[in-house]
Amino acid sequence: MIDPITLEVTRNKLDCIAEEMEWTLLSASFSPIVKEGLDASASLFLADGSTLAQACAVPIHLGSLIPSVANILRTFPLHTMEQGDLYCMNDPYAGGTHAPDITVVMPIFHGGRVMALAATMTHHQDIGGMSPGSLPPDATDVFQEGMRLPALRLMHGDKYNDTLLKIMFNNVRTPETLMGDLSAQVAACKTGAQRVQEVLERLGAEEFDLIARTLLDRSEELTRRSLMELPSGTYRSVDFLDNDGVELDKPVRIEVAVTLKDGTIHFDMTGTSPQVRGPFNCVPSGAQSAAYFAIRALTESSIPTNAGCFRPVTLHLPEKSLVNPTSPAA
Repeated sequence: MIDPITLEVTRNKLDCIAEEMEWTLLSASFSPIVKEGLDASASLFLADGSTLAQACAVPIHLGSLIPSVANILRTFPLHTMEQGDLYCMNDPYAGGTHAPDITVVMPIFHGGRVMALAATMTHHQDIGGMSPGSLPPDATDVFQEGMRLPALRLMHGDKYNDTLLKIMFNNVRTPETLMGDLSAQVAACKTGAQRVQEVLERLGAEEFDLIARTLLDRSEELTRRSLMELPSGTYRSVDFLDNDGVELDKPVRIEVAVTLKDGTIHFDMTGTSPQVRGPFNCVPSGAQSAAYFAIRALTESSIPTNAGCFRPVTLHLPEKSLVNPTSPAA
């Protein structure tokens, strides 16, 4: 049995580690989009990819880090990871959001095995593509929006992957800024890793894992209870975008049916427009992030934000629609 005081102190410690990662990220970055726009986020994950703690940051980042981390774990299984390794990716069709958002992930070791992961996501000032800033409003395919990175090793044994950096620098307009913001992401991940290792040294691997699983289960239970307090039923809404930026006389339909039942919530986006020509398509990670944010807004704010909060949530995103496009849609 876990001492409730230890449980609560550890929960708050993990939240503070995520916040310290966030402040490291914001303080050390180079670009104004991060220093002034605060367009960067940090999270802690368990080794299986479950969210453990989140900083108070950008909701779409915090939600889309989940499939991004999952993609990195599929590409680099835990047994292949080594101390000092870091990984990166930004491909919207592999768990990312849009090209400027780069994910950086670092495994956290204790006793020779990966116990957790530190993860950050930053909107970079430029990632290539046909216009400065990599957000062309008239793009008609994803290749025009910038360089896409699959899950790759960014650092190995505390040394950067020079080949990867050379490729990146050769495809962006502001390589110094890119490197500055990437370095801030690395610093934030290392900060998170160091702090979690300190917790692991105090608690030990077994108790840490037990506390983490308990926190996730408790958040799930509290979220389900909170959802059960809302009236059951299906709630529908329809709204429109004026256009997709390319076909200017064609409104874009967004439809959702939200079903609340027995402590669960299901988002069905059937009826939403097919994927569009312009750069307004939203990959599933974005729709998922919006649903998770809605859950945290609807349920009790004191519930610790972790993977347990998201277990009662399911989504149906029709294929080749605005919220689940196929490559190479912009």
